[in-house]
Amino acid sequence: FTDAKTIAVGDETYTADNIIIATGSSSKCPPIEGLTLPGVVDSTQLLDIDHIPENLCIIGAGVIGMEFASIFNSFGSKVTVIEFMKECLPVLDSDIAKRLRQTIGKRGVEFTMQSAVKSITTSTTEDGKQQLVVNYEKKGKPQQVNADTVLIATGRKPNTDGLGLELAGIEHSPKGIAVDNNFRTNINNVYAIGDVNGRCMLAHAATFQGMHVVNHILGREDNIKFDIMPSAIFTYPEAASVGASEDILKAENKEYVCKKGYYRANGKAVAMDETEGLIKLMIDTSDNKIVGCHAFGAHSSDIIQEVAALMNTDVTTDALANIIHTHPTLSEVLHEIVC
Repeated sequence: FTDAKTIAVGDETYTADNIIIATGSSSKCPPIEGLTLPGVVDSTQLLDIDHIPENLCIIGAGVIGMEFASIFNSFGSKVTVIEFMKECLPVLDSDIAKRLRQTIGKRGVEFTMQSAVKSITTSTTEDGKQQLVVNYEKKGKPQQVNADTVLIATGRKPNTDGLGLELAGIEHSPKGIAVDNNFRTNINNVYAIGDVNGRCMLAHAATFQGMHVVNHILGREDNIKFDIMPSAIFTYPEAASVGASEDILKAENKEYVCKKGYYRANGKAVAMDETEGLIKLMIDTSDNKIVGCHAFGAHSSDIIQEVAALMNTDVTTDALANIIHTHPTLSEVLHEIVC
């Protein structure tokens, strides 16, 4: 930006009545020693790796950390995940997150929770090879884990540096560019969508924010409900959610009932040998409407998408009980919850 209506690109300048900022995000690294050592990578760099690490240490048990832990565990790496928080995946219902972590742990991934990484150093093995050493503290005791590769998976930050936002007078913070419900910044003709506004760092969220902004500029009405945002975590088994978790409803003292359905009681899951799975459906007791659904298990992202569609049309659980579901399918778990 050179001003609120002008963008400079090299020697060229472009002016527009409306401008949409969609610069995305990049990996956010904690202030620990050793981040520049060879073999310490972020998620983008790990996608470009040309070999399977024998020992992979992942710092962070959020979405990125859990997905890569599951991926490289299936590839044959010995994976260790170090997480500062008590539980993985804070975006998920804590009950679902715990069960998912335990399931992945049974497959060989080692989790070290409530642990703070202090530094990354190197050491020499008995056969003369260099290896990385992740130094961390758990319950006041210093500990170490050796690795060939260390993935820093501690979140992402909005890409706002170098945009000249100050010259345009656009308000922003380390959390992202401030926007209203139409994703408009404090400057009337400038919008910010996707990761850069920090509201919801999901690809499909950015897509629909962009659609809404274009509609707003053109004066078109839409009915996109951004408070009903499905999300998926592609571990094995995968996890997914839409709406409020039971933790949030409890914290807000909401009147609700939680109903559960288990994959082990579903014929399709048994036939697929995918009996590890749980669906939690949160229901508002005042009107019987679904306010949230969190799940893990095979194709849970597809099941959550059905719930998201139902929530967008304000379907009650009584109405869901009357919707015919194909047999045998995994979605019958959802149907049986409300019957």
